[in-house]
Amino acid sequence: PSGGSEASLGCGPEHFQYSEPVISKVTDYIYVGNLNAAYNGRTLCRNNIDSIIDMSSMPGEPRPSLSLIPCTCSRGARHSWSRLKVDIGDVPDAVGEGPALKQRCFEDINECIDASTEKRKRVLVHCRDGFSLAPTCIIQYLMVKQNMRLIAAYELMRAKYPVNIRERHQNVLVSLERALRPRGNVDPDRCAGCYVWFETTGLVPSFGVVL
Repeated sequence: PSGGSEASLGCGPEHFQYSEPVISKVTDYIYVGNLNAAYNGRTLCRNNIDSIIDMSSMPGEPRPSLSLIPCTCSRGARHSWSRLKVDIGDVPDAVGEGPALKQRCFEDINECIDASTEKRKRVLVHCRDGFSLAPTCIIQYLMVKQNMRLIAAYELMRAKYPVNIRERHQNVLVSLERALRPRGNVDPDRCAGCYVWFETTGLVPSFGVVL
């Protein structure tokens, strides 16, 4: 049977759009995917994933109850994957502690990605549907750690994976672009233009699912 029929998801279809594992390689050691990919042993094994950053929690709801689908490949050794669970999705966007908490979450995520890539280990970053929050975190990693511009990081992601970044996650990335390149390093109109660019490149925010 397919991965969709095997997975035991503790959330209804209104919260989880796809039952099949969705996973894609962004860089040599960074992968992005959805909830089912993160709990499908065969998918993780096939892509040689070593660790997982889990961002699948939803505000006001318990974490979904999932059972890992074991891998049945012929390698013989028992598979295991370390998981870092980050509840960044329920951090408020309003002024106050929200931005600082988000920054600390990003720092934890970036440290985990660095630890994996330095050891040439593959890490999967995932959220529920895989299309907004997880890509946002990888884009900010590329901006912070690899000194990429927002547009360049997004274009790299979009070339590898079908993203659909929500408006509030766009706001986080645009704010990060401003913070990383203050005073003259960026055209004054460039960051504001990112909002227009998000729309003209096909990023239409989806409000059906909140990550």
